[in-house]
Amino acid sequence: MTNVTVTIDGQQLEVKPGATVLDAAAQLGIRIPTLCHVPGMEPASSCYVCAVQVEGQRKLSPACSLPVAEGMVVTTDSDDVRDTRKMALELLMSDHAGDCLAPCVVSCPAQLDVGGFMYEVAVGNMPKSVEVVAKNLALPGALGRVCPRLCEQTCRRCGIDESLAIAALHRYVADWDRAAPESFVPPRAPSTGKSVAIVGAGPAGLAAAIYLLPKGHDCTLYDAHPQPGGMLRYGIPSYRLPRAALDDEIDLIRKLGGTFRMNERWGDSFSLSQLREQHDAVFLAIGAQNAQGLRCEGEQLALSGVGFLERVELEDPPTLGRRIIVIGGGNTAMDASRTAVRVQAAQQEPDTNGHDSFVRVLYRRTRHEMPCLMDEVVAAEDEGVEIEYLVAPAELQRTENGALRLTCQRMELGEPDDSGRRRPVPIEGSDARFVIECDTVIAAIGQSVDWPLAEREGLEVTGWGIAADPVTLATNLPGVFAGGDAVLGADLVVRAVAAGRMVASSIDQYLTGNPVMGEPHMTEIRMTPIDDDERAAIYRSIEQRDRAPMPHIDIERRRTTFDEVETGLSLAQAEREARRCMSCGCRKADCCRFRNLSTEYDVDVDRFAGERRRFSQDQSHEQIIYEPGKCIMCDACVRIAADAGEPLGVTTIGRGFDVTMGVPFDRPLSEGLQLVAKQCAIACPSGALALRTDRACDLEGCPLSDAALCDRTIASKENR
Repeated sequence: MTNVTVTIDGQQLEVKPGATVLDAAAQLGIRIPTLCHVPGMEPASSCYVCAVQVEGQRKLSPACSLPVAEGMVVTTDSDDVRDTRKMALELLMSDHAGDCLAPCVVSCPAQLDVGGFMYEVAVGNMPKSVEVVAKNLALPGALGRVCPRLCEQTCRRCGIDESLAIAALHRYVADWDRAAPESFVPPRAPSTGKSVAIVGAGPAGLAAAIYLLPKGHDCTLYDAHPQPGGMLRYGIPSYRLPRAALDDEIDLIRKLGGTFRMNERWGDSFSLSQLREQHDAVFLAIGAQNAQGLRCEGEQLALSGVGFLERVELEDPPTLGRRIIVIGGGNTAMDASRTAVRVQAAQQEPDTNGHDSFVRVLYRRTRHEMPCLMDEVVAAEDEGVEIEYLVAPAELQRTENGALRLTCQRMELGEPDDSGRRRPVPIEGSDARFVIECDTVIAAIGQSVDWPLAEREGLEVTGWGIAADPVTLATNLPGVFAGGDAVLGADLVVRAVAAGRMVASSIDQYLTGNPVMGEPHMTEIRMTPIDDDERAAIYRSIEQRDRAPMPHIDIERRRTTFDEVETGLSLAQAEREARRCMSCGCRKADCCRFRNLSTEYDVDVDRFAGERRRFSQDQSHEQIIYEPGKCIMCDACVRIAADAGEPLGVTTIGRGFDVTMGVPFDRPLSEGLQLVAKQCAIACPSGALALRTDRACDLEGCPLSDAALCDRTIASKENR
């Protein structure tokens, strides 16, 4: 038979009669996206994502089923084509019932793949778990000890028992890796010949180096302290974060070829302009280490919380005396008070004046408003720290005998302020003030960024710190980026670590001459709101199990040493705790063609939002899990089962909006898919069918490579 000549996107080609436009485009290396197409099987033409424009025809046509014709001229990429594909995806998204990412992942600033690493821990595959954690989370051992655990606050297990011990588990993974004969070191790409100056060897700077070095860029970290770590070393006591654990994680940077320049301070040892001349890019991760005063008369008589903690780390603690007051309600205040207990015990000041010995925290709001971890409050109280609420400092004086007299003001809560917490308001009256005689006052009420220095160097600043684009972290100076506390002001360590990973993508794009876009952001569906029926469906197969308790050293040892308080989970505890994970997120979130195409076409997930299907889950099959609410009726599994000769197979059931996929005669899925369950799960484009034993792109045959999108990866492979 005579071949047919067609033109696709300006390229002419001869193909055999009966070929489809999709087949012809593939021969030319032109990618046409599809969802319902299964190679080698009859086309379904159900998703309409492969729509193309044929010259002379008013309507668009699905390329998967459109046969070529002599002289046909096809356009696969135009505004009309893209708009049509986008609308098709948005219509399919309109009643999608399922979460792309688990709530814990969504609330984690670092976007740690919680379900992914939990699965590996549960099945005992620790090396793989280390790799899953390392992909998104730098310094997992340190964060496992000091993270505020935003992820655990949104864990779905809270609805039936207790949150999953996520931080304790990625600490376990990190500690396992430290003890392994060969710890995990990510492969490093060939050198690009480009160098990056990182100012600040705290969590943001360390994380940036950990993700930049494997990309082939040289990194030099400059820091004013004698050793790297920033606030992790000089602001968090060793009883919470042992220095050996921190040093081992920092040593990864040296293994990757990074270098440290310690005892070098920006503004003294070097200027920003000098760094820009010596390096190809600069990341400012200076943190927020300027302590705020008490904001009352005599504030200069108080020690700063971060200054006190740093002196203890440098083995030069101040003499505290027997009566110690700490002002503040954040983590620094808790760290300072618990450290004071230990320093006080070591100094053993004699009682010569009949004074009681105490470490007392004063906080101007109530316990409910304290911004620190409540576990830290409980730990402080267990170690003997007294906490008094609704009290603020009014004046600090030095007495004739060298002691301190702190005048305090009693407070009450008024209307909420910008933070959402109720504002403390002074109580009127003569008895609203009282005096505390003490030996030491430690002010731990916040830190700020040294933004005047940044401003002198030509950087734009804000009320918090250095101004930077929230997505790319680029500043107003070309090639200069900023992140972490340097931009946000004093904030969480996990956000600083996330910023370090984010900026690594931006700097890599800058150094390689690509548009600086920051990390790719995937389209995300969240199943909200969840009604009672869905909540029941989510928890139906979940058994109540107690959370693994974190072991501690005994209380007397805690009060008198800087030994680590929390000793970590055992292997048995870790595996059991990991099995409590409900795997809330989609098992195919990373390699879901539906999600990847929705990202590529920038779909508005709410454009056609209305009444969506209710969540349900069929776990009757031993190999796969079926979630009908994610099914887009692509018919792929139906055709695969029929082609394989499944005795029952699966088919579409129902009519109109109530149509769904099921087994004939209302039989269980295990009877419908006896031969090709795994094949159907791999082919499913939306995560409706997924292997119960595999996570994301561990699926056999998945083309996803690293962080690239599936379909883009397929296209690049075909083009090669």
